[in-house]
Amino acid sequence: MTSVVIRRSVSGVVLAAAAALVSACGVSLQSSAEPIPPDVLPDPVVVSPTPTPTPTPSVTTLPSPTAEPAASDTEEDVPKLRLWLVQEDGLVAVESSLPVGTNPDYVMQALAVGPTSVQAAQGLRTIASDPLTGQPLAVIAAVSPEATPATEFDPLLDDAVAVALSPAFSALPPNEQVLLLGQVVLSLTGAGESAVVFVDESGARLAVPLPDGRLLDTPARASDYGPLIYRP
Repeated sequence: MTSVVIRRSVSGVVLAAAAALVSACGVSLQSSAEPIPPDVLPDPVVVSPTPTPTPTPSVTTLPSPTAEPAASDTEEDVPKLRLWLVQEDGLVAVESSLPVGTNPDYVMQALAVGPTSVQAAQGLRTIASDPLTGQPLAVIAAVSPEATPATEFDPLLDDAVAVALSPAFSALPPNEQVLLLGQVVLSLTGAGESAVVFVDESGARLAVPLPDGRLLDTPARASDYGPLIYRP
């Protein structure tokens, strides 16, 4: 019994000492908790968020725009001139490298040169050059054809191209003469000439043979030598 009293006395002494200590510190004890006035609390510390570094876009070197190639003057498909060469007893057309409308001199030169080796192997030939001398038997005339009373009003004469026949022309067999005339007329009219007038070296008009044996004393046209076209 005595020990219990002593323990309570000791506990009381301890509590009394604690109360005296708190009282000595100037803090009064409250029987119940009271809220702390808001003006007593310090302002909250605002922590600015660390800005996330904006990724710098990588500089990509783009190829400078290449100017579109100027629409090159696309060459239009120019019709090629057809040269007429001899095959057996007729004439056949072969495409040349010359455009339609080319100078008549070039047409006559091409006829004198004749077929390529491949064409020659196919049986094509020309009569526009002398096989012995290689000289052309027909060339564009250097002088204008002489008009005669019978032809001075020929409407085709002014537009016709004049072709001079070599003296060696008369030495050709008749059928070869006709084939040569056909080569010249069909090739020149195919190049854009309206008609062909044949003259001698002095420029005098000549009457030339037709496929049917008649003589033609007017400008020759493609239809006059059309019967010579080879049709297998």
